[in-house]
Amino acid sequence: MTGHMKIELAGLLRRHKITQKQLAQAARMRPATVNALYNARVERVELSTLVDLVIGLRRLGIQADVGDILQVIDVPDDAEEAARERALRLLGGEPWGLKVQGSAVLAPVSGPPIEDLLPEFLGPSL
Repeated sequence: MTGHMKIELAGLLRRHKITQKQLAQAARMRPATVNALYNARVERVELSTLVDLVIGLRRLGIQADVGDILQVIDVPDDAEEAARERALRLLGGEPWGLKVQGSAVLAPVSGPPIEDLLPEFLGPSL
């Protein structure tokens, strides 16, 4: 699996009804820099730029952090995608389980819930 960085600045500004110009002034950055990040036309971002963006957003009353601006998206490689496709074929094309041949309804399954069988794989309870 590989990763891909996604810049979420445009969505963040839209949600809070903030213009690029307002953010550039609050962050004390060039408007062209904010625009390049807004349109995700950058190959890399300096840490100091991220800090300036976060400070600017906070000056505008938005309690944001770097994770609100950048997100890492998992991208499966070819082998993982092929394994997923094989698994779906084995499951009759349904990621939730086998269908009885010729039936449009999933076959009933009995037994304890999967959460009881695999508690070590559960995340923290909220």
